[in-house]
This record gives sequence, C-alpha cells and structure tokens, in this order.
Amino acid sequence: MSFRSPCLTEAFAMTLQSFRFPLIALTAVMLAGLLSACGGNYQNRMPACPKVGILGDASKATQYRDGPGRDLTDVTFETELVDFNGNCKYEDKQTTVIINFVLQVGATRGPAATQAEAQVPYFVAVVDKQQNILSRERFVARIPFKAGQRRVIVADEFEQVLPLQGRHTSEFEILVGLEIPQDQLNRIRQQRGF
Repeated sequence: MSFRSPCLTEAFAMTLQSFRFPLIALTAVMLAGLLSACGGNYQNRMPACPKVGILGDASKATQYRDGPGRDLTDVTFETELVDFNGNCKYEDKQTTVIINFVLQVGATRGPAATQAEAQVPYFVAVVDKQQNILSRERFVARIPFKAGQRRVIVADEFEQVLPLQGRHTSEFEILVGLEIPQDQLNRIRQQRGF
C-alpha cells in the first residue's frame, strides 16, 4: 500500500512551477555564453589537420622468396597497413603544420619465411587537390617475430612537416601506401577491375 499526500504532490508541482522561469532564463544565458565563445575572428581559430588516407591499392602486399615462384608456398610475408592515428600542430604563425603519425603495420609469416623479421617498405606522399605529388618519403617498418608467432602488428611513428606557403590545409592530402612491385600492383588492380 502506498501513501500519497495530495498536499505534498501539489506543493511539489508548485515548487517546480516556481523554478521553471528562472531555470529557462538561466539556460538561455548559459547557451548565449557558449555560443559567444564560438564567435570571434575566424583567423584566430586553429585550422584543421590535412586529410590522411591509406591507398586502397597499396594497403596490402605479399612478399615472396627470391626466384620465379609466386604460389602460396613461395610467400615469405603478407603485409598490411592496418590503421593510423595522429595529430598536428602549427608553427611559425600557422605557416607550417607538423603532422605526427602512428601507423600500425602488420605482417603474417608465410610458409617460405626463414627470417625472424619482416621489413615492410611504405611511403608517405603529400598531394595537392589535383593529385600532383608534392613530396614523397620512403620508410621501412621492421616487424620482429618471436618463435611461434605467425602475425605481428607494430606501431611505426613518423613526422611529416608541411609548409603551407599561404595555402590552407584543405588543399593538401597525405597518402600512405606500401611499396609494391609493379607486377603485383598490376595484379591487384586487375583483380579489382581497374
């Protein structure tokens, strides 16, 4: 059995009514303050980081042992660019952006692997809106395997310095991809219907 006092319920409702107007006014004042913080000079706001992407055609590759064989028994490592994250900071009064990345690179040992370390070459390129390559650097991720390990993912860190030269970061894109031999790249594109 529950006890409910009509006087208590009515008093509670009146208390809520009496707080309603001040609560709405307080909310409006707080919201106005928050919105005013969003205003101001656009030039003083920090620009966004450039877009970064892993190239689909160059996200996975197969490394083979030396020789003409290219079947499953000749595979030393299957490599992959798994994921990335990063941040950027601006220097020299926002004329230069420094992008720090952590790229996750993975490798799976194949039947022909004899070495305890996979060396995974990859590149980082800066392109403009027309996809013209403005710069390109080559890196090698070293992935050590312990006895019995079949798959390993490592975090490879690097830094990209991008002079803006009066342009906005939206005019640039940073592309990351594995260094893939041309014959293998052609097979990948053929399988995808390119």
